[in-house]
This record gives sequence, structure tokens and C-alpha cells, in this order.
Amino acid sequence: MIDEARVAFLELMITSPSPSGFEQPVQQVIREEIKKYTDEVRTDVHGNVIAALHPEGTPRVMLTAHGDELGFLIRYIDEQGFLYFAPIGGFDPSTLPGNRVHVHTPSGPILGVIGRSPVHTLSSEDRGKSPKLADLWIDIGANSQEDARKLVPLGSVATRAAQLERMQNDVIVSRALDDKSSVFALVETMRRLHKKREALKAGVFFVSAVQEEVGSRGAQTAAFSVDPLIAVAVDVTFTSDHPGTSKKELGEVKLHGGPVLSIGGHINPRVYQLLVKAAEEAGIAWQIDPQAARTSTDTDVIQVVRGGVATALVSIPCRYLHTGSEIASLKDIDEVAELLTRFVLALDKDTNVIP
Repeated sequence: MIDEARVAFLELMITSPSPSGFEQPVQQVIREEIKKYTDEVRTDVHGNVIAALHPEGTPRVMLTAHGDELGFLIRYIDEQGFLYFAPIGGFDPSTLPGNRVHVHTPSGPILGVIGRSPVHTLSSEDRGKSPKLADLWIDIGANSQEDARKLVPLGSVATRAAQLERMQNDVIVSRALDDKSSVFALVETMRRLHKKREALKAGVFFVSAVQEEVGSRGAQTAAFSVDPLIAVAVDVTFTSDHPGTSKKELGEVKLHGGPVLSIGGHINPRVYQLLVKAAEEAGIAWQIDPQAARTSTDTDVIQVVRGGVATALVSIPCRYLHTGSEIASLKDIDEVAELLTRFVLALDKDTNVIP
């Protein structure tokens, strides 16, 4: 089970802002941690952190998760000092009004609130509608445009202010568990592999990828650079274990249910079976995620890099995605790390990924 010292590293990642295209703070934190468990670390021109353990090994396997999160880009400040923004990534506007945010400036974070006209002043017709992003603003308590501009340069980014907190049992809640919980699971995987490196035959390449939320750019270029035979992306996925969801549409995925293994056209069938075998030999309960078309994760772009990559997708069950209160289980995160550790240790030069 993941101990408290390790959870503190996840908290540090959450604290470090990383809107897509502005991932530098969290990538610095990840670089400092991952170098403890790998032989070499580098950062490419996009900002991907790429670290290798036993890089001369065969086959070459890439383990990747994205370090970026949703955010807001400040593009206009009005005469009263209210900040207007463009979304970075996909938001449900109805989840935003009243959220506290941190606006990240050269002098440090500034607290703000996403504002909307109060319900008392809305027409009966508008009360039942989701607000438009263009009708929302960030209030930092400034008195004028001049005051606000002294504090916030145009082009600054903001993130929700929500941080990691503990709930009942092993449940955690935070913004940006999509996908920092997965980066955390992969750092745990590399830590465990490093302890067992004498048994390691594969060359393992860890990637904390950038810009997934705006087009999976980082994973695509990192995969081209690493040139792996096998790549496993780790991300979070929807659960169908709470009100308002449909198992008929999503399948049956639940919190505490264990790692979620995707199957479908973007998944190499032999790699999928190797993951199933590793889970069953370890006694790890796992869940299945049938994907008839796109997975909408970095898996999709990695698969078609160069002459093709044998890809797989392992997911952490997560409730309330793309809100400031995403929920996940430390048990599920721990089991993803254990599954991937066992999967990688089973790879050798004779591993066959040809369907």
C-alpha cells in the first residue's frame, strides 16, 4: 500500500500548477523525483520529461502519463479590474461559477473567484441554463483595470485552487487527479523497478507528457524520440458507480475496483493479454473498458508513431472528471503501479507483440 511519505509527493505535484502549455512547475518537481529511480533524465523542446532505466535493455517499453492539467488563460481585463479568460482544456461551464482559483503571476499566485451574475438576478429562462464561458470572469478584488494589470500580466494562467484532501478510507479528492494521479502511479512503478533492476531485461522509458488536454502533442513527439516497441499510457477514466451514469453506455467501472484495462482497435492484443496475465498472477482484480473507436487518450497518437507501436491503456477509476473535486482511490493507484511493475519485469527479448 502507498505510505504517507509517498502521498506527500502526489500532494506536491498537485500544488505545482501545470495548465497545458505551462507545465514547467510540475515538470521540475517530477524531474527531481524521477532521477532517483532512473539512469538518465532529459527534457525535450516541448517540455516532456523523459527518463530511462536500463536503456540498453530489450524490448524498449515506454510508460507515459500526462503532467498537464486544465486551466484558464487571461486575455482581457476590463475597466473595473475583472479578468476574462479562455479555457485551457475542456470544461463544463456549469461547474465553474463560485470556484476559487489561483492566478499565477511573476510575483506568485493571486487568489480569485470565478464570477457570474447571482441566481437572484437571472431570468427564469436563464436559471435553467448552463452559463457560457464568455459570460464568466475572475474577480481578484481589484478596484480598476490599472490595479489588476499591475498584478496580472495578460497571458497569465490560472488553475482551480482546490488541493488534495483525504476522504473516508483510502479515497482522495483534488483538482488535477487527471492526470497527476497517473504520473504518480508511474513514478511508483519506476521506484519499484529500480529496486528490482537486477531482474529487469527491458529498457524502460518514463515519460511525463505535456499538452494532452489540448491535443496529445507531447506524447506523440516523445514516442517518436523514444522509439519504443511497446508503450503503455496511464490515464484516469470515468466510473459508472454513482448516480446519473449508465453501465450500458460506459461499461461497469467502479472506484476500488482495481486497474482498468482498455480493449479495442487502439490496443495491441498481445500487450493486453500480457497485462491480464500480470494482473491475474499477482491476484490483482482488474476491470475492462471496451473502446470501439478512439480512447481519447495519448494512446491514440502513440500507436501510429513511426512504423507503429504496440500500445495499451491502463486507467485509474476516477469520479467527477474535469471538475475541481475529482475523486480516486489510493488502492487503485497502488495496484496500477504494482501491475505495471510486474508487466515490465516479465518482458524480455523474446516478447512477441505481433497480433
